Amino acid sequence: MLSEKRIQQAQYVMLSVAMLLIVGTAILPLFNVYWAPAKWIYAFGAVLALAERLTERYQGTNIRLRRLYRMAKFSALLYCVSAYFLCFGSSEHPTEWLAFLMAGAVMQTYCMWVHDYEVKKEKKPKD
Repeated sequence: MLSEKRIQQAQYVMLSVAMLLIVGTAILPLFNVYWAPAKWIYAFGAVLALAERLTERYQGTNIRLRRLYRMAKFSALLYCVSAYFLCFGSSEHPTEWLAFLMAGAVMQTYCMWVHDYEVKKEKKPKD
């Protein structure tokens, strides 16, 4: 059985790889690079991010941190919806996937900042 620390390290690597795949393939059109497999690599990154988020567990009692973990799961789900629109979306609106990508990115950024704040607040000794 893996220790809790090894599981957290594996989750960190999974999420890092997923975010690199998502960002790396999402910025290609900005540089006028239209590589056909890029959308499937993006979709793999989105599914990998969702898989990582679904394996995360929060065991504490802080309600705000519990909500942040749920929001992070929802942001990963938005990445998957974005990948669906990227791969199977209509040709009339080829950029509709970007709305879901941006919504997921904003939610994830919020979760990251507030999560760090809450963890520091929890570790601070009570007066």
